[in-house]
Amino acid sequence: MLTRIKAGVLVLLTLLLVGCGFQLRGGDNLAPELQRLALVGDDKSQFYRLVSARLQRAGAQLVEPSALTPVLTISGLGQSNSVASVNNRADALEYATRFGTRFTLDMPDQPRQVFNVTFNRSFLDKSAQALASSREQFQLREQMEHEAAEQIVRQLNRLSF
Repeated sequence: MLTRIKAGVLVLLTLLLVGCGFQLRGGDNLAPELQRLALVGDDKSQFYRLVSARLQRAGAQLVEPSALTPVLTISGLGQSNSVASVNNRADALEYATRFGTRFTLDMPDQPRQVFNVTFNRSFLDKSAQALASSREQFQLREQMEHEAAEQIVRQLNRLSF
């Protein structure tokens, strides 16, 4: 009897969440105008492949650029480092890293829309452990590429035509 009540409450909560429009993260669906989309950029880069995969997961069919299809143009990720903290000998202890990219959306018969994606992160400089420090920077960049690809798809989902 108690399991039937629990099951009933679970079904009721599920229906309530679905009824209010709740969607899980990553369950993005693009607007109908963006279902057929041309992606332009450095197709040999990891970032391009990540964006392409995220768009396809969101329901976009990637096609060749033409006058009738929207064109999404992405640039690569840029990175800049600056010293965030120093020790008493003026050696850098921590760096602040800024990652960013720009992408544009050209819709047929509409003006070009330009978007920016930026992230700020920090990491410790372990000069005594140079290999570990460089590995940490590599992992940070990889993580930022994934986040930037997700952010691009999220920004495209917010658009209305």
